[in-house]
Amino acid sequence: MINSIARIGRSVRITAICTAPAACCPGCDTVSARVHSHYGRRLADTAVAGQETAIDLEVRRFFCANPDCTKKTFSEQVDQLTFRYGRRTVTLQRALEQVALALGGQAGQRLAERLAVRVSGPTLLRLIRRLDIPKVPELTVLGIDEFAFRRGRRFGAILIDMDSHRPVDVLPDHTADTFAEWLCQHPHVRTVCRDRGGAFAEGAERGQPGIPQVADRWHLLHNLATGLEKTVTRHRSCLKVPQPEPEPVDTQPGSPGEETAYGRKIRERHHDVQALFQRGLTIEAISARLGLDRKTVRKYAKAPTAESLMRERPGRSSALTPHKQYLARRWAEGCDNAQILRDEIAARGYLGCRKSVRRFLNTLAQHNGPRSVPPPPPAVADFVGWIIGRPENQSDQARQDLKDVCGRCPEIAEACRLARGFATILRRRDGHRLADWLTQADASRVKEIRIFANGLRKDLDAVTAGLTLPWSSGAVEGHVNRAKTIKRAMYGRASFALLRIRILTQP
Repeated sequence: MINSIARIGRSVRITAICTAPAACCPGCDTVSARVHSHYGRRLADTAVAGQETAIDLEVRRFFCANPDCTKKTFSEQVDQLTFRYGRRTVTLQRALEQVALALGGQAGQRLAERLAVRVSGPTLLRLIRRLDIPKVPELTVLGIDEFAFRRGRRFGAILIDMDSHRPVDVLPDHTADTFAEWLCQHPHVRTVCRDRGGAFAEGAERGQPGIPQVADRWHLLHNLATGLEKTVTRHRSCLKVPQPEPEPVDTQPGSPGEETAYGRKIRERHHDVQALFQRGLTIEAISARLGLDRKTVRKYAKAPTAESLMRERPGRSSALTPHKQYLARRWAEGCDNAQILRDEIAARGYLGCRKSVRRFLNTLAQHNGPRSVPPPPPAVADFVGWIIGRPENQSDQARQDLKDVCGRCPEIAEACRLARGFATILRRRDGHRLADWLTQADASRVKEIRIFANGLRKDLDAVTAGLTLPWSSGAVEGHVNRAKTIKRAMYGRASFALLRIRILTQP
């Protein structure tokens, strides 16, 4: 019964008293109505309107009516409100457990402060440690994969129920002995879904000899992609689109094929002089009108064409002149770094500076226009994705590039054909076609494909099951990523027991 509700400072205080006529003994479940004494309890409760809430509850202690019970007296508990030795209500206790499971210690403490609840990070971790770990249910298909406690140094293993996609246990290491011991303790497991690692295969065989094992399809495709990357890397030059030979670049601006300012001036002056001379003007009159010397006018008047007046300017030679053809060719090939080109021609005897090379390159760009830059070749990883990916999800350009590369390199074409054949078997789960594919792979000249096929033979039963049965380790990989996230969220430095509880007790 509530006696009063008052606001004291920044908190809400509720005063209540227990009025039940009797209580049940927690030791022997005997109902007793004989009161021993009264005492008060203060319970923290969830916030009301953003304000801290506390309940001052008066409870009673009863005598146990059973003389054989080990408890002589006991305290009454209010259903859904109190629990033994608790200083919080049941509602607040459950809420803090969920906060601790979701965020951990320090982050959970910061959220609790926002919720007007005073609790420390270590207290939240203690709440997690007190939780009961769910028992391993009866399961038929078990998924297992490893994850790192400390990357590259220490590993554990997570076990998943493939029917419900929920974690059932976490192992402190990823050795065959530990997994075999776990299987011996859980004989109800009928199938193990695993990656290509040998430790889990050996552990499953030791724990339950003859148990069916299923190799994960993602790992099979990943192993194939790794081999393809090596093949494509060996033939990286075939990924480049062949470019035509660069056209010769004019190294002398103003060459005979180009009208220079000097030539235009001679042609215009010859036209003006001839026009006035044909109209009957004298040399002196033309000189006065055009502002030219009479000797110049006479020379233009006597010249039949403008070309006869043009003369070659004396050429100037420099230390760069013997290397201009080389620089023009390298510039046409796509190299426009003055320092690199200066170092190259220095090995050929050039003693000048980099600025002269830079000025010459600027002249080439000005008079010859922008050069065509060949497109970069596709990345090896992208090219491998085109091979093993679904053709219907690829762009027309990707399909055309793949076709062009296969046309230039027979070995890549053969690797593409075999890899796509295996990917089709995997996606359609046509495990009965694996034997024919292995025969074709053995006859292949692609070394990486033969190595991949030999690896499949070492684990043939599990691979065939993986290419036939619907089970795969996708759900296991998802929980591995979740375990890594939990480990980074302040559980990485905690004990294995705390991490195990956090993974198995999902909020």
